[in-house]
Amino acid sequence: MEIEPAVKYLQNKLDTKNIDIAIILGSGLSFIEDNMDNLKCIKTVEIPNYPASTVTGHKGTISTGFYNGKKLMILAGRVHYYEGYSYEEVVFPIDLLSEIGVKKLLLTNAAGGINKDYEPCSIVVLENCIAPFSPLFKDQIENPYSSEMNNLISEAGGRKNIKIHKGCYAYMSGPSFETKAEIEYLRILGGDVVGMSTVPETVRAVKNGLEVSAVSRVSNMGTGITGKSLSHIEVLETAKYSQTNFINLLKKFIEII
Repeated sequence: MEIEPAVKYLQNKLDTKNIDIAIILGSGLSFIEDNMDNLKCIKTVEIPNYPASTVTGHKGTISTGFYNGKKLMILAGRVHYYEGYSYEEVVFPIDLLSEIGVKKLLLTNAAGGINKDYEPCSIVVLENCIAPFSPLFKDQIENPYSSEMNNLISEAGGRKNIKIHKGCYAYMSGPSFETKAEIEYLRILGGDVVGMSTVPETVRAVKNGLEVSAVSRVSNMGTGITGKSLSHIEVLETAKYSQTNFINLLKKFIEII
């Protein structure tokens, strides 16, 4: 995919120099921009060659600005493989970040809970990830996350009295929610949360030399754990319910990076 037109567009429309950290916000997690100074914002549909998100709850904007003296780039919304995009299209935003010189990346997502010690609204900093049904990533995701950034996330949680779990993210390509058997299989393999994003971005970011960390918010428990049926509406409603804690965590993390 041709990336240079997208790079030039971002450089013309946003303040892309010396970004302290880029943050990708997942389902229902569009809020940080409201607290930024010198905010500049564009819609991703305006960016040449940039894939458009088709999923409810993904805003589809990129913003730059300052929060507490740190220059941020916020990608509100992402695209997924199950939307019909190729792997190269899914990771196009990561290549774009690399081209404009971003060095640190925080990925966030709404995920299903596999670990029975979790409950909806739990916050999990990822220490590892697995993709047992996606051979493309099988040999590329061993210990990809920055221990330094993860420690700062845990420290931020401690300072705000927010409980932070540590866990492993299990990637599924979607679009349907996982079956009871799949959830149990992922648990046996060591998965603590499950979702349909984050791993493609992680793999490309690490390959591109970015320092990466990732945080999941448990939006629902996996199929078969509670006996309830799952829906994307539940994901969005839980995201709204738990937003305050997550905002406070991210604000404190940004302060101390």
